[in-house]
Amino acid sequence: MLAQATALLRQTTALQTHGDTVAVDDAGIADVLAGPDGANRALAILDAYIAAADRAASSTIDPATADARLRGVLGGTETGGTSSAQAIAAVLAWIANHIATFLSGFGGVPDLRFVPWVIAAFGLGLVAFIVATLGRGVRERVRREVLLPERALARTVDPVAHLRSAEAALGSGRAREAIHELYLYALASLAARELIRYDPALTDRELLLRAAAIPSADALRELVALYERAWFGLREPEAVEAERARTLATRVSTG
Repeated sequence: MLAQATALLRQTTALQTHGDTVAVDDAGIADVLAGPDGANRALAILDAYIAAADRAASSTIDPATADARLRGVLGGTETGGTSSAQAIAAVLAWIANHIATFLSGFGGVPDLRFVPWVIAAFGLGLVAFIVATLGRGVRERVRREVLLPERALARTVDPVAHLRSAEAALGSGRAREAIHELYLYALASLAARELIRYDPALTDRELLLRAAAIPSADALRELVALYERAWFGLREPEAVEAERARTLATRVSTG
């Protein structure tokens, strides 16, 4: 009998119920049944299966009824946008009904036909507020990230002014200030020739990366290093360093 039961379990691959076919794989139970003390072990597994089937069969939820109710509320796919409108109307009616029930305890039920309009107006107002907030944020970003930097750039990128300041500083023996102005003169010249896009917020390393492809990149790199030593160093630069900066700045501006 155990051998026959094992053979039947291995041969059964599907069950048919209520017109539906369910795939079944009882090979695991057949292996248990064929092993030592297989009958008792297999019976324990079958008892667990039977209990699970009993719980599923005794469920109070009827899938067909639930599906029919869901279709009744939301409508079928054939109704399109009308079903969505009906669902929204049902939700609004439910809200109005509960509000009326709550207010009935205060002596009389007011006319709540205005509730859907209030909710719709609130939704439109919320959307308008969000759009206005985002629009103001975009305008502020455009003004801050585009207009203001362009105005600052227009004031900063003036090669001739920086060159005059550098010559004045060299004439009065202010080597550090002269190197600084020559550094700005070189960058302003490159920006004026549209070889780089100058931004005062960029670091020297970022500026050198932007100018890596220009012919005078080596001269600019040496000028930047000279400027950093002079401007951020602890000692006052010498006049020879300022003259070297002028030579490099001239090469950058004309190269």
